[in-house]
Order: sequence, then C-alpha cells, then structure tokens
Amino acid sequence: MYSNIRTNLVFAIDIIDNQVKYRRWTLLENLKSSKINVRKVSKIRFPKVVSLSFVLLVIGILLCSSAVAEITIPESNESTVQSYNFEVPTMTTNITVLKDGSIDIYYTIVFKNLVGADPIDIVDIGIPNHNYKINSVRAWIDGIEIFNIQKSTYIEIGPEIYLEEHAILPEHTAVLVVYCHNPAMIFPDENEGYASLLFDQTWFSSSFTSGTTNRTVRIFLPGEYIDLSVVEERLTTSGDFNVYDFTTLGSYIEFSLIDGYPDEGYFVGIAFPDTYVKVHSVFWKLTLYEKRYVIALGAIIIFIVIFSLWNKRRKARKYLPPSINSLGGGVRENLTPSEAAIVMERPLAQVATLILFEMMEKGYISIKQKSPFRLQVNKKVKTMTISQTQIIKGIERRNKETVKISKGEMSGSIATEPVHQKELEAALLAHIKNVSKKMKGFSLRRTKNYYEDIVEKSWQDLSKSKPELKDAFLWVMVDEGYEENFDRYYGSYYYPNWYIVNYYYYSGNTSYIPTSTRLFRRIKPHGNIRPIAPVSSFSSGLIRKPRSLHRSIQRVTRPAPTRTSGGRSGGGGGGCACACACACACAGGGR
Repeated sequence: MYSNIRTNLVFAIDIIDNQVKYRRWTLLENLKSSKINVRKVSKIRFPKVVSLSFVLLVIGILLCSSAVAEITIPESNESTVQSYNFEVPTMTTNITVLKDGSIDIYYTIVFKNLVGADPIDIVDIGIPNHNYKINSVRAWIDGIEIFNIQKSTYIEIGPEIYLEEHAILPEHTAVLVVYCHNPAMIFPDENEGYASLLFDQTWFSSSFTSGTTNRTVRIFLPGEYIDLSVVEERLTTSGDFNVYDFTTLGSYIEFSLIDGYPDEGYFVGIAFPDTYVKVHSVFWKLTLYEKRYVIALGAIIIFIVIFSLWNKRRKARKYLPPSINSLGGGVRENLTPSEAAIVMERPLAQVATLILFEMMEKGYISIKQKSPFRLQVNKKVKTMTISQTQIIKGIERRNKETVKISKGEMSGSIATEPVHQKELEAALLAHIKNVSKKMKGFSLRRTKNYYEDIVEKSWQDLSKSKPELKDAFLWVMVDEGYEENFDRYYGSYYYPNWYIVNYYYYSGNTSYIPTSTRLFRRIKPHGNIRPIAPVSSFSSGLIRKPRSLHRSIQRVTRPAPTRTSGGRSGGGGGGCACACACACACAGGGR
C-alpha cells in the first residue's frame, strides 16, 4: 500500500513538474526564434494558491485511485499461490491491555501442511490497524526466531514472515508464535464511563486452507483490575465467554470457538471501566486505510475551497469591462506599457506608476523632491491624453495644497501622495476606457500573450547597454513581479537617462547634469539610496487606499447587475441528528 502511495505521489509531482517544464520550454523556444539572449529569462510564475490547490486535488484523486488499486491486489496474487494447501488446527491469541491504551498481541498458530502441497514459506498475519510498527513484530517457528519480517505485500495491514530454511514441509506440523505491539486500541464505549476493545482474529484464504480451527482469544487487563465481574461482553461472533480469576496465567477474559474455520475471522469485544487505561479519540478508530479516504476527500474539499477563494479574489481584481472578449480577433499591437498593464489587469498602483513614468519619459513631469514625495509639471502639450491631463491637474492641485498647508493658509496635514486622489481616479478610469475602445475586435488572450513576450524580452534588453527596445525600462514594469527582480538585480541593469536625472533629484542631488551622451547607463548610487528607490516610492505611495479606489473604479467599469424583483417562498421541515461511535479494529487474512 505504501509503495502505491509513494508511486502515485511521485506521479502527481511529475505531472506538475512537466507542466512547468513545458511552459518554460515553449517560452525559451519562442525567445530563441526571435534571436533573443535567453541567459536571464525570468522564472515562470504560477499563483501559489493555484499551485497548492492543484497539488491537493491531484494527491486526493491519486490516493483514491491507489486505494482502489490495492483492493485488487489479493485477487491477482491468489493465482500464484494455488499450490498451498494446509490446515490450522488451533489458533490462540493472548492480548495484554496496557495503561496507555495500546495492546500487546501474542499469536500461537498451529499449521499442518498437507500431502502434495508446496512448503509454507511465507505467512501473513493480520494486525488490527496501521498504528503498529513493523520493527515491533517478532516471530518464532518451533522455538526458532525468524528475523526476515517485512510489511505484507499480500494483505493490507500486517507483516509477512519469511520462514526461508524453516519452511513447513508437506506432511509436517509446526507452531508459529508471533508478537506485535499495537498502539491506540482502546476507545470510548457506548456506556458512559466505560472503555471498549474490539478485536478480529486473523484468518487465511479459503483458496489454500481446509479443515476446522479451534479459536481462542484471551484478554489480560492491567494489574489494577482485580474484580473482572465488571467486564462486559461486546459484539462476539459466537462461541463461549468466560472469566478466569487468579489462574496460573493470571486473571483474564477468554473467548473460545470450537470447530471454527481458518478462512473466517473470530470477532470478540469487551467493555470495562475506563479508570485505569487511556481512552483514545473515536477518530483514531479509523484504520489508515479508512483515514486515507478521509485525507483524499479532505484534499479535494480543500482544493475546491482554495480554488473558489482564489477565483473570487481573481474576479475581485478585475476591472476591465466584460465586453472585452478573450476569443476571436487578432493581437492588438502598438499599445503603450501602461495600456498593456491594463490589458493584463495589473494592480492599479502599477498602472498609475507606468502612466507617470511614461509622462516623465516625455518630459511632461519630473521628480521635485523626496520628502514629502512631490512631482513638478514641466510642460503641457495639446497631444496629451485625457488620463495625462488629469494627472497634471492632480499634481498641480496637490502642490498648491502643500504650499497652503505649509503657510498655514489651509488646515489639515500634508498628504504623502504626490497626485490628488480624485484626479488620479479620473485618470485611471479614462485610461481603462481608452484601452477598452482600442481592444474592440481583438483577442484579449492573444494580446496578453503578445505583451508577455515583450516583457520577457525587455528583461534581457535591460541588461544591455544598447537595448533593442528603447522603452525596455518601462516594459519590464508591466511584469507582475518586476519589483522583486529590480530589488535583486538592480545593479546589473542599464537605465535610461531621463530616469537617471530624476533619480538624482529624488536623492537630493538637484545640481546633477548628465555628462555622458549615452542613452542608457548604470547608476552610481547617491549616498545610501538605491537606484530603484523612485520606482518603489511610486508603486507604494501613489494610492492612499488601494482597495477603496479599486472598488470605486469597478463600480464604473464592471457595474453589478440590477435586480428587477425578488421574493421568497418555502416551507419548514424537521430533522434529527444521530451520532454514534463504535471503536473497531480488524485483522486481515493472509496466505
């Protein structure tokens, strides 16, 4: 069973790994075909929640499938062991109950191998549940200890004992003694204040057994139990129930069945006061086989819940109008980085940052100071878009407010955002509407893929002193994880001159004048301010309340459907809840 689980888990991991490898291979092939340096291709990113939920789903399904597969194992094995033919005249099991709720199991089994049969070389013994440890199992054949003991590959729960050179030959009889410690075997009884122990004595396949078996099960309680009269019988298959006090073996309860069958188990049970033993939770009554179904079902349920939450969160992030279709049409080319970011529905703070940097590149605005973070308007032109015009208004309004508050002409505190939020919201709405118009008749999915490739190429160009894409610095900021890459590799990138000038103004060096004619250069840090600091300030300091702004824009671009009417009708009903617990541990059959 465990080998099947391991195989299936490895198979599940392979499925996930192959998906990642295929996605990466496809990307690399596309990049190679475009003659792009693939030395620093950024890693493929899957949403962590989706990856986790997918793993849980695959494991859950494969756990179920492995369970079904294992059920068929005994059938397939029986065809290979038809030459066994033996009797089991007697089988005795002595069970010692320990204070921690575990039991020690001692089997004494007499095997009589019949004429013409193959030697009995392997014996499988069923154990109540998977809590047992294989290294606790010991065995002796006619007083000789057997050391080759492994987990059975034939029955579900229990060891297989290799008799090897001590195999029981035809027309020979031998006595096999097996010991095993089995934790967690005492559970709450149906009667309050009582604990119960249920046990099913092992059996062997009818395919290679005959005759009858005299079965005996003795249960020894902890030494504190002197009065065994309080012990009650539970769910016994048949046979006699007797209590023996102060015998040479000690005090015990005995179940016995004369002329039973070797291919049928012998089910016995007792209940006794729970004062002297640890009683385990009812949950632990499940064998690992049963728990596996619970785990599988739980994994699938967890997948559904996680996927639902992720999907809800994904939908909550959407702000593009539903009219933009993912199917049909071709690729919408010639979008700006900020427009491509909207197509990919990047966070609005990321979109706003790109709009401002695009304006900075054109010389419309520049960084004025770091604290409080402020921008200044350099020029206005008639070709500016509506969103850019709104940004200009927002910067000017914020700067005027800051001056008035500083002079005491206006009450309130100085805002940290360099653009007034009202104008910023209007700018984002105008930008989204403009992109929606541009996307009419084009495929959203194909357009996204197209600009994803451009973003990947831009990361390569950013490491070159003469990039093929002149706006590589802006295009990398369309990437969902651009800040992480900037933080890690900022020292190896080449930055455009317009950004370098603004960086020095941001860091306080307002007298900086470029001395090089190169369009792209690395930045020599000014003081302890990293070259990427302005990008971080923009992305984290533009929007005061990101969620509130997002919802406000969603109400315009993705309005909720109107409800025309509503009503409710129905009736009442009744029901009952029934809870019952039974602690049962069973042993399986063997060869």
